[in-house]
Amino acid sequence: MLRKGRFEKEMDKRIAKYTSSLEEDIRIFRQVVKINIAHVLMLLKMKIISAKEASKILSALLELFEISPSKLRLRPEFEDIHMVVEDFVIKKVGDIGGKIHIAKSRNDQVVAALRLQIKEEILDIARKLLDLIQVFNQKADETAEIVMPGYTHLQVGEPTTFGHYLLSYVQMFWRDLERFLQAYDRVNSSPMGSCSFAGTSFNIDRKIVAELLGFERIDKNTMDAVSSRDWLLESMTASAILMTNLSRLSEDMIIWSSLEFGFVDFPEEFSSTSSIMPQKKNPIVFEVVRAKAAETIGLLSGAMSLVKGLPQSYNLDLQELTPLLWRSFDETKHAIEVVSLAVREIRVNEERMKHSMEKGFATIVELANELVRSYGLSFRQAHAVAGRVVLNAIKDGKTIEKINVSDVARASSEILGRKIEISESVLKKILDPTSAIKSRNIEGGPSPNRIKEEVLRLQKEIDALTRKLTSEKEKLEVVEKKLIKMAKEVCR
Repeated sequence: MLRKGRFEKEMDKRIAKYTSSLEEDIRIFRQVVKINIAHVLMLLKMKIISAKEASKILSALLELFEISPSKLRLRPEFEDIHMVVEDFVIKKVGDIGGKIHIAKSRNDQVVAALRLQIKEEILDIARKLLDLIQVFNQKADETAEIVMPGYTHLQVGEPTTFGHYLLSYVQMFWRDLERFLQAYDRVNSSPMGSCSFAGTSFNIDRKIVAELLGFERIDKNTMDAVSSRDWLLESMTASAILMTNLSRLSEDMIIWSSLEFGFVDFPEEFSSTSSIMPQKKNPIVFEVVRAKAAETIGLLSGAMSLVKGLPQSYNLDLQELTPLLWRSFDETKHAIEVVSLAVREIRVNEERMKHSMEKGFATIVELANELVRSYGLSFRQAHAVAGRVVLNAIKDGKTIEKINVSDVARASSEILGRKIEISESVLKKILDPTSAIKSRNIEGGPSPNRIKEEVLRLQKEIDALTRKLTSEKEKLEVVEKKLIKMAKEVCR
């Protein structure tokens, strides 16, 4: 269809197949049809085409809107879904159908289609991510008083709670959610009317098309509109960062479910065994999520590498971004879903966590804090005394629950040259993990009271954002229904 003017020969079928984007374009088929409907309505309003012409073209487009892409002639020589749509219309209404392309290029149309689809994809991801946050928030509420060792350098540091640990990921996921919603705002702008890159001499109204398609605004520069893909990279970046966060969680779950830790366990439905070692229970969900995170990062790297060397404005290289984008979104959605399922069913072994805290001297920093508060030591002096208590305990084969007041007196004498006498009751209290956790009663801290407060606050945020996402999705549905209704009215 495109070649009969400039070329005398048909494109080599091998080249057509190699350069065609039809397989990946299926995902934007609905959006392309909607864009053409909105464009024809605008051409009619601006009196660029007649009512009779608009009626015929819109009738064909409405018919196409109800057809599954699998029933269309998806031949490689059409190059992409845009020409498949135009071919369908021309075959239905004759040469008048060619007017569908007045003041429109595939360059601005593909950007509009991608952005419309990305809006739907982001809302879907945001909803799934909000469900994941809900699971973590509920589980944090249930485990607010389960004390566990916190780690730095993968070595026991201080006591925290499992609820506090889960809420740390809620904060990460909430930022992920914000990134996706910021990306949503970035793509909520219409490129239509930009044509190939320099606009058109036809008297069109870009804002009409933007409104009909549900875009909030129009792009301010027609060259930028068709050639830039930073908005697409931003969406892929949001996916890659989210997958990185899920991968970190997965690493914890894999390590903590091992025999050496034994902190957590998952139902059999989420595990596999070995083909040769019958005792094995493998945490495959989290292993695959960890692997898919690497893949998503690779997709983003590939996309950035593809874009970085392109001259202004449009180049066909850009069509190769599309499969990377869809794969990134799909892997992200699947990962969110399986992690939600697994964490909902997680089982926590409190005894193993307690054992690790004891062996790791997790509460010894509270001894240092007490020496500062009650005995006038600088923190560096107190740190040295508490460190010496640990060193002596290790040499004597003691765990933290066996440390007594004489151990503190001995350590202070060795470090300070004087004995510090601390009461047995005070020492016992400050070295008790549950007491230590309750004393961390600051905003964002691990005390059960603060965890409960944060859970309630987050639930309000979750409910509010759920309503907002539902409203936005309904808004898109209303826009689509209105567009189809307007087209049908022209066809009467």
